[in-house]
Amino acid sequence: MTEKETPPFARPFVYLIAGPTGVGKSAAATELARATGAPIVVADRLQCFTDLATTSARAGAEVPDVRRYWLGDRTFADGDLSAAAATDALVDLVAGLGPRPVIVEGGSISLLRELAARGSGLPWRLTVRLLPLPDRAAYVAALTRRARAMLTPAAPARGLLEELAALWHDPGHRLLAASVNGFEAVLECCAKYSLDVEKIDKEDLPAHVLDRMAALIAERHAEHGILQSAVFAEIFEEWMTQSKVDFDVLEHAA
Repeated sequence: MTEKETPPFARPFVYLIAGPTGVGKSAAATELARATGAPIVVADRLQCFTDLATTSARAGAEVPDVRRYWLGDRTFADGDLSAAAATDALVDLVAGLGPRPVIVEGGSISLLRELAARGSGLPWRLTVRLLPLPDRAAYVAALTRRARAMLTPAAPARGLLEELAALWHDPGHRLLAASVNGFEAVLECCAKYSLDVEKIDKEDLPAHVLDRMAALIAERHAEHGILQSAVFAEIFEEWMTQSKVDFDVLEHAA
């Protein structure tokens, strides 16, 4: 062993739960964390934005008795976090949590592609669980329900429309905002129905408009989810494990 090599016993055991949007990564990670006591690191570039809690699905992710960490706390004004910088943050965060087991959950294509490219150079003992896509009809239906909840959350939660309107007031944020899944679907509906984006959160939108927004958001997320599933199956092929979790592996790695 050379001086720069990390002794096997000092390398953290990382269990990565990856998969398409809306297939239950957070729930699976939470279940595993509760069973093992391992912390969760969220490998998602969008969830770094604290002012996009609803749009990024960061809202509601924190649950009792589970330690969940994000790659950073940024606002949209800080600009996008590159895949390389996000991966650096992920590696540093896992290292900072010590040699104990760590659960990583994520669905960012660019981040996980960068992570996979680093391959054997990662100072981890890595295993991967890739959550599968459900039946398309069931998948779209679930994404539609989730989108509707994001558009009209229970008070006092801030919804997707409020987050978009707040960003749209600054012209400098519009290009990046328009690239965000969810926002771009709402913007398309705003054009179709002649709605003012800066005031969209103040509008009393009829049910058929909200339904169309939710359906379009779901369609776009489903399209992205299919791409995610294909990319992850390719880049993590050598690390793929059975979907059944062997809790003893995590316990012995502690």
